[in-house]
Amino acid sequence: MSSHGSNKAIVFALAGNLLIAIIKYIVAFITGSTAMLAESIHSTADSFNQILLLIGQKRAKKSPSEMHSFGYANEVFFWSLMVAVLLFFVGAMFSIYEGFHKLMHPEKLTHVFWIFAVLLSSIVIEAKSFQVAFGEFRKTTKLSFFKAIRASTQVSLIVVVLEDSAAMAGLLLVLASTLLAWLVNPVFDAIGSIFVGVLLLSVSILLIGEVKNLIVGESLPRERRLLVRTIIHKYKKIGHINRIQSMVMGDSKYLVLLSVDVNDDIKGFEVEDIIEHLKLELKKEIPEIGTIYIEAQDSVRNQKV
Repeated sequence: MSSHGSNKAIVFALAGNLLIAIIKYIVAFITGSTAMLAESIHSTADSFNQILLLIGQKRAKKSPSEMHSFGYANEVFFWSLMVAVLLFFVGAMFSIYEGFHKLMHPEKLTHVFWIFAVLLSSIVIEAKSFQVAFGEFRKTTKLSFFKAIRASTQVSLIVVVLEDSAAMAGLLLVLASTLLAWLVNPVFDAIGSIFVGVLLLSVSILLIGEVKNLIVGESLPRERRLLVRTIIHKYKKIGHINRIQSMVMGDSKYLVLLSVDVNDDIKGFEVEDIIEHLKLELKKEIPEIGTIYIEAQDSVRNQKV
């Protein structure tokens, strides 16, 4: 998955969220709806999310330097963590606070038809944004949704897909709570705000967990590691695999370190040829591999070649 796909989803989500946020703020001001105000803050937070992600994508492309010889690809993880901690949590806590505040002092909604109009239009805009993000995300995996979220290293797309999912669910919650506040009791407006906050908090915790695993250094998936072993075993002059280590670097590439034993009856230039062919084949069969280092040792003397 190229960064172009990620940027496309991020920019599309940014444009949609800015438009939705403006509409929601206007209607929240006119109607006095707390749940709508919570959704306005949610859309604003989503807009800042995309800006931070775009910053992360740009900084991740910086060329390697003397102090950062592997480059800056992992910066995208930092900015994604900022999104999860600062924006999701801020939006969630404010929504819950406002909900409990209004729960103590419920107010009757006015101009409810404005609320329904903006909710329906927001659902249409958000659905299109989600369609674009989910389509780009689906190009990277065929796993089920939650398994794909757990397995993916495309953190920028994960953020966009999760926040678009939360936005769609939040809009449906506000639609239901507004309908109940209008027809039954104004207290449901406050309840809707609390539920939106809980939804954002849940997404934030999920996202923080995923980004933490990537920052720590998530390894190649098990099936990919098995494929590495299968490819190595095709080379008959490699006697034993001593070690396979890998760590994600940026959105989708992995640093791979291999240590293998080679037969003692082959010459040094043959070892070099084997290693080069092995590197090329591994990168061809496993495009996720970015940088690969292979240490070859003499199987008898256990010396590096």
